[in-house]
Amino acid sequence: MEQVPDRTRFRPVSTLLRRHAEADPDKVFLQSAEDGRALTHAETLALCEGFAGVFAARGLAPGDRLLVLSENGLEQMALFMACLATGVTYCTINVEVNAQHVAEMTRRLDPRLVVRGEGAETLHPAGGAVALGSLYDEAASHPPAALPEIGEDGVAVIGFTSGTSAAPKGMIHNHGNYFWIADQTIDMWKLGPGDRVLEYRSISWPSTHMLTVMPMLVAGGTIILARRFSRGRFFDWIADFRPTVTIGVPTVVNMLLDGDAPPPRAGFAGVRFMSSSTAPLMVSAHRRFEATYGIELMQLYGMSEGGVVAGNHVGTRRIGSVGRPGLYQNLRILDADGAPAKAGEAGEIEIGGAQNASAYLLEGGEEVPIRGTRFKTGDVGYLDEDGFLHVTGRAKDLIIRGGVNIAPLEIDNALARHEDVAEAATVGVPDPIYGEAVVSYVVARVGARLAREELAHHCAALLPEFKRPREIVLRDALPKNASGKIDRTALRAEWEASKVGSGRAAGGRCGDAR
Repeated sequence: MEQVPDRTRFRPVSTLLRRHAEADPDKVFLQSAEDGRALTHAETLALCEGFAGVFAARGLAPGDRLLVLSENGLEQMALFMACLATGVTYCTINVEVNAQHVAEMTRRLDPRLVVRGEGAETLHPAGGAVALGSLYDEAASHPPAALPEIGEDGVAVIGFTSGTSAAPKGMIHNHGNYFWIADQTIDMWKLGPGDRVLEYRSISWPSTHMLTVMPMLVAGGTIILARRFSRGRFFDWIADFRPTVTIGVPTVVNMLLDGDAPPPRAGFAGVRFMSSSTAPLMVSAHRRFEATYGIELMQLYGMSEGGVVAGNHVGTRRIGSVGRPGLYQNLRILDADGAPAKAGEAGEIEIGGAQNASAYLLEGGEEVPIRGTRFKTGDVGYLDEDGFLHVTGRAKDLIIRGGVNIAPLEIDNALARHEDVAEAATVGVPDPIYGEAVVSYVVARVGARLAREELAHHCAALLPEFKRPREIVLRDALPKNASGKIDRTALRAEWEASKVGSGRAAGGRCGDAR
């Protein structure tokens, strides 16, 4: 039976802002980790009412698109809240990742107004763009205007995936699906008004809205916002601002594990847990992090267009799994014939429900519906006997060797069990006999030295012969995209280039130690 939300529970953003401002006006809602500046619930509501007046004066109405080109900051977050509260659609582009696509993406959005933060001046011509600081100051002094009640179907945000050479996909999110994603996150993490979430990921990523902004808005908690992650300042932020939850990604987990310096004594004092999402986390790194810092990692799995697909819940989690299927996702695993797979049987992950974005925004402005349909995530995984989801890789990354499917993450995890391995990534490369061969790229922990023969022996103890890497390539780092996910396409291209260039496999070019 399809799982659907109780839609009578939906509340517009303007209603949520007024509720919190009336119940606890002096409580901090937004706080800058860089300089400590803060906005209370009452101040946030007043700013949104000021922005409403500014928007009206500039001819912006609910449904009109406002494009923001800016780094994280208190002013940007206040503008984000104002757009949600007034029904103006907040459009965002990650200016660091998609700089080469900004012109096309701006044409695709066709915004009524463009707002630029510091450092974004070169990304949009001066004519027609407004400085973020000036707009914020204008809203702070403008007479307040009434905030409308925007329904579930109103368009809240248009964001984009991280692009490489191809044009990024645009995603249209409604107020409804953002509310139900918040419902999922609050249920998963047991969030309440006493929670304070430390966030350092770009506000231009939908995941930041899904795991931090909307849940804290609905729950009435506090958002501590940093411009970007800083290993040197991370524990100072925890000591200064006392978050109860810190957002995490595998790259940050590995950075905090890197090096020989002992963890600070206070460390994660007061923090209930740290999340881990956006990319696979090696089981060995997960366990080592918890042993090192004495804090639990809550792993989850989401999509920019799909919401929180699955997540480990506070008090009920399974290391090595991304948790149970998310609320309203109606998740299924499909076998090769498109039929529901049995427990423990891997297949492609399919979802369809209230968390999903409403549509893709393609080049040229065409909208292709998402919600109301079931769609494949492109990931492969299985549900265990207890209903926990295990993601084994991308469908496009599956290695097919002699007709047998091999999940790259299985080999990655086996390699990562070696105490001196920091990261590993496995790809399939052409093989004249078996179709594909297994090649693994490995990064050593700081200060460690690895030999390929030693790693081959390690794999022999953990993997059947047909799954063992034919080549093991030692690298200083692995290529990653803006979300921190390993770029296996780049690794395959590197292997192909090295073979063409030297007439032998990449592994043959690398020394045995580093």
